[in-house]
Amino acid sequence: MNTLTQPAARSTSPRGRGGTRVVRCGALLCLAGALLATAATAGPPPGYVSERLPNGLTVSILPDPDMPRVATQIWVRVGSANEDDQTRGFAHLFEHLMFGGTTQHPKRALWDTHERHGGDVNAYTSFDETVYISAIPPVGHAEVLAIEADRMTQLALSEDNLANEKRIVTEELRTSLENDPISRLFSEALGKIFGAHPYSLTPLGTQQDIAAATLDYAREFYARWYRPDNAHLVVVGPVDAQATLARIRETFGALPAGSLPPSDVPAVTDLAFPERIALKEDIPPVEVAALGFPLPPATHPDAAALRVALQLLGGGGVDPFEDEMVRVRKQAIVAGTETLTARRGGLLAFYAANLPYRREQTAFRHLEEARSSLASFQWLDAERLAAAKRALRVADLRRSYSAEAMASAIGRAAWWEGDEMRAFDSAARIEAVTEDDVRRVLRAWVFDARPVRFYVQPEKVPVLVSMFGWLYPVLGPLMGGR
Repeated sequence: MNTLTQPAARSTSPRGRGGTRVVRCGALLCLAGALLATAATAGPPPGYVSERLPNGLTVSILPDPDMPRVATQIWVRVGSANEDDQTRGFAHLFEHLMFGGTTQHPKRALWDTHERHGGDVNAYTSFDETVYISAIPPVGHAEVLAIEADRMTQLALSEDNLANEKRIVTEELRTSLENDPISRLFSEALGKIFGAHPYSLTPLGTQQDIAAATLDYAREFYARWYRPDNAHLVVVGPVDAQATLARIRETFGALPAGSLPPSDVPAVTDLAFPERIALKEDIPPVEVAALGFPLPPATHPDAAALRVALQLLGGGGVDPFEDEMVRVRKQAIVAGTETLTARRGGLLAFYAANLPYRREQTAFRHLEEARSSLASFQWLDAERLAAAKRALRVADLRRSYSAEAMASAIGRAAWWEGDEMRAFDSAARIEAVTEDDVRRVLRAWVFDARPVRFYVQPEKVPVLVSMFGWLYPVLGPLMGGR
């Protein structure tokens, strides 16, 4: 199974993508057993500080003297799902504009600070948020905070800067989406699945959206969304928590609060989804049938059980759906489980690919039969459940050895789940999930739910495949193929 968090548009530092995650493998191996045993009762680590400033800025600080660098993340609660007809593609475009300098700092000030101290700077835009990321040795952290506070309200916006960033974003759009058939297919599928829902458009926007962007729209977007009361500042690493909080109060506390309208978007599960979606794209000569199932928001009571269930559906080892379709039934060349996750819900899909020889109705019949077989839960037992839970706990443990990953977990827990403490009790919630919980949530959201049917056809099919593809189910097993 491949799990896709929201499709994110990312800016990249001259030093590389994101920060370098430092994993102290020796310590990890030595402490893993003890930490896994006590994780179920763990709370926020000692020294953790959380405060909401008078102007509305949420501040979270996790001191860890063993970290080599300080991770600073600013979660601005605006993504492509918050755009309107006049600002399509603006969240991502504005992410680029935020690196353009301020009234007090030149355009390359943030880059230069990180390069001078051996740090990394980055950002990404998704459906639900825009996140600005810094990882830097402690000596450069105060300078980073000063620049971040300055660009939150004093960004220098100009026609020249806007025109330059529009060219960059347009080229990124061309190379990462328009020239990639799989990305085009994904984008078109999003639009047809989600319809009028804000998740129907990827954060990249379109060339038409970017061309239509004006300086007035940019200023309006900035004034509306880039305010302390719409942001969460997270700091993790070798810092003195109280001294850092005092510095943040000084640098960010004087920034004016905004008056934002409600920014939430509807839950995915509140939508009326289409029964069938047909797509055609320049893909290899296979036809793909899929069954899609909407998933609930991250705040839903089923969230922990669903996380375990999705891990069981191929998150680590054998994907039961792939096993059923390819190895047991021998009715697909490739099959599997895909999930898309976002703050207000997601989507799980069972898919199978075949040569273009069978009828669409037959393809879906095989998918439904495989789904029914999985609904018997013969593939689920105590050993598999324990392995899935162990894999999730280890993944959570690993992030505690990375300041950047821990900052991301805190920011996501606060925004997606409404409580930053969720970054620290994940192991307890995973451990509490039972086999009955897994069966219940999969029945509710997948096995007993009405699916969206996807059918994807290639634009071109070679003559020989078209004429003799029907022989595959007969000859494939005899030749040892899948």
